[in-house]
Amino acid sequence: MDDEQKTDLRVSLFAAIQDKFAELPGFLIDDITRTLALVVMFTWFDLPESKGVIDRILEMGSTSDSHEILALQMMRSFVEEFNKELPPKYISKQRRVVVTFRDKQLKSIFEHGLRAMRTAIGGGLDKRAMLSQALLVQRDCLGFDFIGLAPDEASDEAVAIQIPSTWKDLIQVEGFLDAYFEGYAHCGPPLSSQFVEVLVLVASIRRSFYTEAVRIGFVKRMSAGIAEILAGGVGLDDVDNYHHVCRLLARFRCIHTLVEIEDAPVYRALLVAAAAFTATGLGLWEWSANSVAPLLTFWAKVAAAHDGRDSSAEACGDVIAATLPRVVGQHVRAMVEATARVAGGDSLGDSPLENTDALLENMALAGSIARAAYAASAAAVLALARAMAGEYHALLNGAAGADAVAACEAQLAWPVYAVAQCIGARQPYRAQPDDDRADADMFAAALELDHVARQRLQRGVGGAPSEALELAVLHLLHSFRATYIGEQGYKAAAVYARLAELVGLRDAGHVLALVVDRLLFNLRTWPPPSPVVHRTLQLFHDLSVGYVSVRQVARLDAAAALLAAHADFRFLGAVDAFKPRALYYAGLARILFSAPDAAPPAFAAFVRPWARLIDDLALMSDAQLAADHVRPGLLRLLRDLRGFLSAVSSKGHYALFFAWISAAQRMRLVHRCVAMAADGCVQIAALKFMAEFVFNRTQRLNFDVASPNGVLIFREASRA
Repeated sequence: MDDEQKTDLRVSLFAAIQDKFAELPGFLIDDITRTLALVVMFTWFDLPESKGVIDRILEMGSTSDSHEILALQMMRSFVEEFNKELPPKYISKQRRVVVTFRDKQLKSIFEHGLRAMRTAIGGGLDKRAMLSQALLVQRDCLGFDFIGLAPDEASDEAVAIQIPSTWKDLIQVEGFLDAYFEGYAHCGPPLSSQFVEVLVLVASIRRSFYTEAVRIGFVKRMSAGIAEILAGGVGLDDVDNYHHVCRLLARFRCIHTLVEIEDAPVYRALLVAAAAFTATGLGLWEWSANSVAPLLTFWAKVAAAHDGRDSSAEACGDVIAATLPRVVGQHVRAMVEATARVAGGDSLGDSPLENTDALLENMALAGSIARAAYAASAAAVLALARAMAGEYHALLNGAAGADAVAACEAQLAWPVYAVAQCIGARQPYRAQPDDDRADADMFAAALELDHVARQRLQRGVGGAPSEALELAVLHLLHSFRATYIGEQGYKAAAVYARLAELVGLRDAGHVLALVVDRLLFNLRTWPPPSPVVHRTLQLFHDLSVGYVSVRQVARLDAAAALLAAHADFRFLGAVDAFKPRALYYAGLARILFSAPDAAPPAFAAFVRPWARLIDDLALMSDAQLAADHVRPGLLRLLRDLRGFLSAVSSKGHYALFFAWISAAQRMRLVHRCVAMAADGCVQIAALKFMAEFVFNRTQRLNFDVASPNGVLIFREASRA
């Protein structure tokens, strides 16, 4: 299109909206406006008149209330389109246009939205549509990508809105926040939730945007407004209002440390109101599941700045020290009760145990909270675990049905997760011997629960094992290993001294033996598709990756038995599960080669089952190899060899594998598999093995100049 056609298109689109907006449905106005925005964006530097479109929209709003609503709707569409990431080939031009739009136009749009909001707040029902559009415009303006990086909201640093300093005259004014809090209090849903959404973004503005004096006033007013909402329960019967208030509480504390008001009465009022609100909110998981994480985030931030051993020296330290253990206990008990309601059919929602990512995120926050007041928090978790263990014992002794046992074990997963996260949140530079002894008490109690559950399975009582409890126990073992087993393990003598008293685990070696036995039990018990098998193999892989832990594992009798009979597990019978097999055999390779002196004889014994299988398969014809009863074993062999080889990282260990597979023409079987064009699965498995075979991982193929291995590898690869 030439410039004249672009101009005609822009003019006709604007005229269609301006002249016929009363006849057009809202979605069509939105589509036409977005098309107009794209035309303006792509002609921003080519046609000077394009920059004036936004000014014309702002002027149109002064004609009437209906034109004002239309102008706000159009401005919102413009902001959204300019903030949307275009395909890569347009990104360079888009960024130049967006930067100019941000510097020249965005402030005017936000200011127009502010004026419209203030005008509409006192206008009654007739102004609700205008008020809604004004709030949406402000939300989109504050949510604009000011720095051009589209930051990930997962980090606290990234959620800070990098608003330009030129906006100070709009935001740093007397009573700026009053309009939002008053609007929230006097307007019902959905307008009230829109007010809080804007407040969330206002609370996210970077701290450096304010001068010190202005920031103190801002923090005080925001704290007072939030405390008033929480204490009075204003509008919190609506789920959207409730969720956005939780977000406001968390985001405000993430961005602002509140050190400016620690000595002010409003700070204590905020903490007291937040504590009461949290006590109620944590029990509302089924009503607003996504609101639990913001509540825990708020207290995790409070806990991060709290010294639990000297609360008297801290402003409101008494409130914080009393609240943090209660938050931890209330969260765990709320999850237990929610799981019980789901199991009993009293809840229409899904079990909180099903969303593993959210579960671990929330429990990690609870662990961070617990560490700030660890003596009381650990005691609360331990008391809950022991109380539930008593109920579990009574249930088993009373010959309860399988459904009751399954429901109880699902609930037991929560105290086990709590113990795991408390141990995992340990910070070595802050930990005290008393804290380590508390970890030992909780770990021993969780192990006792697991021991009872395993005894139940061995007796054949109560039906199938609980997947939720098994996953929780695996997470517990992972957390303990990551925290107390490794190069820094000698600094945690207190935990092993206490464990020796309670369960006879005197050092890291005994704990590792327990972990490996537990992993082998799971691999023998659970069927291949289960998440328990995948998590077990992941933990096994983690044990084999650690420099210290893999050598400790290699010295265990269980590890020697595993290397001698590595093919005797149920999950290895599955043909299509490559990733579990790769994790398993990569871990075995690291354990096998962790003791270099014993590598050649141990390797020869390890690969003997593979050698027999290859020798048997090599005697078959191509037609026999393609038979249905032979093909699965061939696929498993190729994938197992590839997984094992992926963990071979040194030249010496690779030379061992190469010498073995080159002997007795074993590579000929791989070449025959590559040539099996009629069976794509076998052919791909063979080619992927060859790709791993010739991959110079960690320079393992850099042989000596006198070695013929490089030529031999090239010859084998060329034959494939």
